[in-house]
Amino acid sequence: VISILHITIFWWAEYWLIIYLRKKYKGIEHYTKRIIVQTVLLLLSTLALTLIADIPELCFGIIPEPLKEPFFKKYMASLIITAIIISIYEARYTFELFKQGLVKNEELLKKNAQAQLESLKNQVNPHFLFNSLNTLISVIPENPEVAVSFTENLSNVYRYILEIRDKEVISLKEELDCIKAYEFLLKIRFEEAVQINYPDIEKTEDRFLIPMSVQMLIENAIKHNVVSQHKPLIIDIMIENESLVISNNVQPKLVKEPSTNVGLENIDRRYELLIQKNIVITKNETTFSVKIPLVKMTELK
Repeated sequence: VISILHITIFWWAEYWLIIYLRKKYKGIEHYTKRIIVQTVLLLLSTLALTLIADIPELCFGIIPEPLKEPFFKKYMASLIITAIIISIYEARYTFELFKQGLVKNEELLKKNAQAQLESLKNQVNPHFLFNSLNTLISVIPENPEVAVSFTENLSNVYRYILEIRDKEVISLKEELDCIKAYEFLLKIRFEEAVQINYPDIEKTEDRFLIPMSVQMLIENAIKHNVVSQHKPLIIDIMIENESLVISNNVQPKLVKEPSTNVGLENIDRRYELLIQKNIVITKNETTFSVKIPLVKMTELK
């Protein structure tokens, strides 16, 4: 009974001392200082508690002779109890600090990735608007009425872009709806010189991709290839395993247009930040294709 009472008093006294020092020296930056102060105070408190435990014996001599121990042995036994108590609480506290550090690091990485992703997403709208306005400028002198119709449809497409711009991913069907609207704008400018084929992909409703990724790839294909009635640019969109493949026939322009470095690099970086996957680019003398991952919702959780 005396031993249990002794241990209980030690435990609670040292527990409150440990808690007090944790509040006074918070965080990993004060860890060393706290350990030093805590060690000194616990050695002194253990000594004080051992002396207090000896008071009944000193005053009344009620401890039987066979159970009497030298003060040094009692103090060493008390230090062992103290060491056990400290080990238990420090192991738990150190693990909590470590876990908090991992969580904070994970949060910082996530916030950094989100900031980069948002920055990349914000590049898409100016890129699209820049190319569309260039197209509009070229249409106005040729046919003002068509230019008016083009402007109306451009407004509809841009409204659609504004609706999806805050989404990390959209369904394949949503992306193709945008492509259909964008295809109308291309037909006004190029007529049959640009042909886009995407048979029966609409039926895939459980696959998602980054918004505007297909539209940007179509823009790149038009930008870097000759587009004419005699040499039409044919763009095929198809599903291959768990990816969407966008390919076009290669007919490079003799004079290359200046690049804004937004297209392929933008899409690849957004996929890398979002799901840690990359696009796959394949090119030969006749065909240029880009394979972009189709995302399952479970990959985003």
